[in-house]
Amino acid sequence: MPREHPQKPKRKSISKKTAVLYLSVMAAAVISLLFLLFGSLSGDSKASVPVPDGSAAVYFVDVGQGDCTLIQACGKNILIDSGEYAEYDNVREFLDDHGVKTLDIAYITHPHSDHMGCMYKLLRKFGAAEAVMPAIPDELIPENVTYTALLDVLAEKNIPLTAAKPGMTIELGESCRLEILAPVGTYEDLNNISAAVKFVYGSTSFLICGDIEAEAEADILASGADVSADVIRTPHHGSSSSSTYAFIRAVKPRYAVFSVGTDNDYGHPHAQVIEHYRTYGAQIYRTDINGDITFITDGKNITVSSQKSQELPAAA
Repeated sequence: MPREHPQKPKRKSISKKTAVLYLSVMAAAVISLLFLLFGSLSGDSKASVPVPDGSAAVYFVDVGQGDCTLIQACGKNILIDSGEYAEYDNVREFLDDHGVKTLDIAYITHPHSDHMGCMYKLLRKFGAAEAVMPAIPDELIPENVTYTALLDVLAEKNIPLTAAKPGMTIELGESCRLEILAPVGTYEDLNNISAAVKFVYGSTSFLICGDIEAEAEADILASGADVSADVIRTPHHGSSSSSTYAFIRAVKPRYAVFSVGTDNDYGHPHAQVIEHYRTYGAQIYRTDINGDITFITDGKNITVSSQKSQELPAAA
C-alpha cells in the first residue's frame, strides 16, 4: 500500500488589520532603534558624541545670541560662559546629557548677560571648584540682577573667584591646560575687558575670545602672546568691530565658530568678517545654522560634527 504522508497543518490566515498593526509595531521599533543609535533622523539631536579615551571634547553650545562652551578634558569639566538667563534649561540639559555632575572651573569671559546670564543658576545646581573672571573696574560693574546673583552664589557655595590675568596658566593634566591671554590693558568698556583664553591639548588648541574688539586684539598681539590656534570661537559673535586681518593672520585658524542667534538684531556675523576667515582658509561653522558644534581631539587630530550636520563651504 502506498505510504501515507502526514497532512501538513493548514496555515492560519492573518487578517489585513492584524498585518497592518504588526507592520506598524515593527516600524516603530526600527525608528526607536535608529533614534537610539543616531540621535534623530532629522539630525537635530543634542545626543552626546562618544569621546574616545585619551581625547578631549570642546562643545560650542547653541544658546542663541550668546556664548557657551563646555570643555571636557583630563577628567575635568570646564564651562566657559553660559548664555542668557532664558537659556538655563537648555544648558542644564546639555550638561546633564554630557555626564556633568559638577564643574571644575566656571570661566566667565566678562559680565554681559549674553555670556553669563544663567551662570549663577548653573552654579547653584552643579557647583564649581573654582570660578575665573576678569577684575571689573568699579565704574564698569554691571547693575544687573544676574551679576549680583552670580557674586551671591559664589559666596553662598564658597566657590573661590580668581581674577583672570594674562600670562596665567591653569594646568588640567599632562599637555592639557588653559592659557589666559587677556585682558592685557585697561579699557572703557566690558567687551575689551573679556578674558580671552586658549585651551591647549597636546599639539591642538582652541581660542575663545569673549567679546574683544580691535583695540584689545591689537594689545594682545603687541604683548607677544601666542594666539595661534586650530579653532577660534570668533570674537564678539563675528562683529565687524573685531576679527581684524592682523589678528586672524596671527591665529591662522583651521576652523572658525560663530556663536550667534538666528536673525539677530545685530546682523552678526557680518559678511565681511566671514570672508576674512575664509580668506585664510578657515572652515566656517555657525550655531544659528549648525546648532551645537562638537570638536574632538586626540592631541594631534581634530574631528568636528554638528547637531544639524550642515557644513558650510570654505572659501569659494
